[in-house]
Amino acid sequence: MMSGYLPTPPSEGSVPASQATVFLPTPFHPQAEEYAARRFGRLVRAEEGGLTREQCLEECDAVLLRIGDMSGEDIARANKLRIIARNGTGVDSIDLEECKRRGVVVTNCPGGNAAAVAELCLTLMLVILRRVKEISTRIALGERIPSIMALSPGLQGKTVGLVGMGDIAYELCKLLLPFRCRILVFSPTSSPTRWTTADNRYPEVVPHQRVGSLDELLPQVDVLSIHCPLTSSTRNLISTAEMEVMKPSAVIVNTARGGIIDEIALAEALKKGKLAGAGLDVMATEPAYGENLGELGKMLNVVILPHLGGSTDEITLQGCVKAVNIMADYLDGKGAVNRVV
Repeated sequence: MMSGYLPTPPSEGSVPASQATVFLPTPFHPQAEEYAARRFGRLVRAEEGGLTREQCLEECDAVLLRIGDMSGEDIARANKLRIIARNGTGVDSIDLEECKRRGVVVTNCPGGNAAAVAELCLTLMLVILRRVKEISTRIALGERIPSIMALSPGLQGKTVGLVGMGDIAYELCKLLLPFRCRILVFSPTSSPTRWTTADNRYPEVVPHQRVGSLDELLPQVDVLSIHCPLTSSTRNLISTAEMEVMKPSAVIVNTARGGIIDEIALAEALKKGKLAGAGLDVMATEPAYGENLGELGKMLNVVILPHLGGSTDEITLQGCVKAVNIMADYLDGKGAVNRVV
């Protein structure tokens, strides 16, 4: 564990942070929670001390949100709420419009988990391409499989298509360098100078080629990797028509957000052999288990994980501590870092 990482809380005296009631709707990193307990006046959880979620919302000044939703109804109930601090990047699970109406600040911690998510993305690519789930399941059931009958494509030299050019996509490109992949990128909202020598945010230039449309990208790729946010324009961005033009040997990996890929269309494409496999760390309906997995959960060429892309021990601790500090500084009148709303 990273006990040496935790900073010493500053002396707060009677500043607002030390008096604040902070609601933790979902499990937090235990060491970061200990740190938060020293920075804030009181931490509350649903069902602890007899409190319900509704009571926690009514009593809290702030919400530390690691995962899960904050609906408009939740925010409306929280009359004292001043800030919601996310320890990750995505804020699509928060009703931002209701936050704006009520003057609730929303912050996030972008980029902090990018390397960890990129690691998992690469892992899913390799696991799907090399048929790991299928082969391991079959031998566990007693089947003897000679290696010549378990041949699979590798990642070396393949064409990888990225939808989106955020920090995770950038970290993935760096990880792909030893594989000598051809990297194609579709990201219509990104600057033409993104990831070039003119982009000071990304000091290491990664080889890639921009394309102008999905129609240009999809027929070429061996691996399609999703890295864009979920919005009204990206929901079901990859559906039946898009899958129809992809190679039957292609695989799809999604570590961004569920809902960007049409899961019903994906299941149909896989059943018909129009795609070779999929690796999904995100689903349209989460948490990912049981009936939420649909037909995809029964397929040997599909690996589904419960949205754990950035959840290494080190990265989770750092992100949770950062969210605590952003929240405490805001409550202490120092402004809101990484403010979304």
